[in-house]
Amino acid sequence: MKKLTQSEWEIMDILWGADHPLSRSEILEHPGERGWKDSSLHILINSMLEKGAIQVAGYQKTGSHYGRIFAPAFTQSQYAVSQLRSMGIGERGKNQVVKNFFSDLLEGLYLDEDTLEELEQMLKEKRGGGK
Repeated sequence: MKKLTQSEWEIMDILWGADHPLSRSEILEHPGERGWKDSSLHILINSMLEKGAIQVAGYQKTGSHYGRIFAPAFTQSQYAVSQLRSMGIGERGKNQVVKNFFSDLLEGLYLDEDTLEELEQMLKEKRGGGK
């Protein structure tokens, strides 16, 4: 996955937070977000389509016209993992990077007991200790 610009990331954040694919006008009208111009958003959406970040999820009638609706092509966590992998971490350094990443991620973060148990189970499965 190619790296997203700040504006593209903001659009992805809107799409990830939506419970259905959104049209260009719905993205423009999204509360609390940047006041993009229609032409700017058009350019950003085309760039994101080329990068494979979003996909056309269908068409929606708006007035007398039909417009495309868009959905993310990957989840937030898939994007984060792809960016870590794209850093080109060599085989020797990858274990330390992963340890540092999780240490930084978990610092000051409260996780309930169920979540901790799920994480422990994932580690057991990764080690081959199974269920």
